Amino acid sequence: MKSQYAPLGKTCTFCFTSISVVFLLLCNSAWSDPNAFTNMTHNFTSDSWNTYNYTTTLGQQLCQPCHTPHNSLPSDVAPLWNHQLSSATYSIYESVKDGSSMGVNTIDGTSKLFLSCHDGTVALGSFGGQIGSQFITGGFNFTTDLKNDHPVSIDYSNALSGGYGELHQTTHVFANYDTLALTYVPGSEPVTRLLDVNGKVQCTSCHSAHSNESRYMLRMDNRGSALCLACHDK
Repeated sequence: MKSQYAPLGKTCTFCFTSISVVFLLLCNSAWSDPNAFTNMTHNFTSDSWNTYNYTTTLGQQLCQPCHTPHNSLPSDVAPLWNHQLSSATYSIYESVKDGSSMGVNTIDGTSKLFLSCHDGTVALGSFGGQIGSQFITGGFNFTTDLKNDHPVSIDYSNALSGGYGELHQTTHVFANYDTLALTYVPGSEPVTRLLDVNGKVQCTSCHSAHSNESRYMLRMDNRGSALCLACHDK
């Protein structure tokens, strides 16, 4: 009887190829510029809490604290998520206009992923089924009180129609700042480029998890407040 299973060699080849493709996509910044990832804040290869740090036999795993090729956690916003998510309840930012949370009832999207480390309730080493013991500290720990932080998980169009934040229209093409000429130069991308797939402002609207090219892990240089002015019509 013919086996219903593929030959082992073919299966492993497919598996290895699939994993390679996934990790190339996840770490594309590192491959296009080797220093872009290894010199950034989210490089944990030398941290003692990381069980895959450079001292171990599986050492210098760049992606493992956040992503994994197998047995990932459920997530509809990040591929193959590996870090334990926070179950915390957050104090949400309130508008100075009317004291409301502008429709935000819970933190979702990529902001929820970011806060799995940055709210200080889940240990840094709690990934891949492990329970860590070292927590994020200092200015990187935003705690569960988000009232003094830029609002996230907020629907941009709803905020715009509600008159919050003096926002540009979603079709607005934002400018960049020329740090040599010290002037704004026309850009090519609309505000929607900074929003998630649901049209929401998230941590990833301003920050990149995989690049520190613009300092502070920002998506673009904020000199001249260019990043702020991409959304805010001032």
